Amino acid sequence: MSKTTAHAAAAALSALMALAVVAGMNGIATKQYAAAERVAQANAGSTQVAAVQRVVIVGHRIAA
Repeated sequence: MSKTTAHAAAAALSALMALAVVAGMNGIATKQYAAAERVAQANAGSTQVAAVQRVVIVGHRIAA
């Protein structure tokens, strides 16, 4: 392997590793974002339900 070939192989491997690291970080970030989104939706859903919750009290008067 000549010096030029070794440099080319090292550059190609470096570029491949850089792409693999970026793809891995993207995968981890996507998973974390999805988990955070689920938590936010669950919290927003419970708050929204509590905000529109109604109580109706029906009273009957008994004539004596």
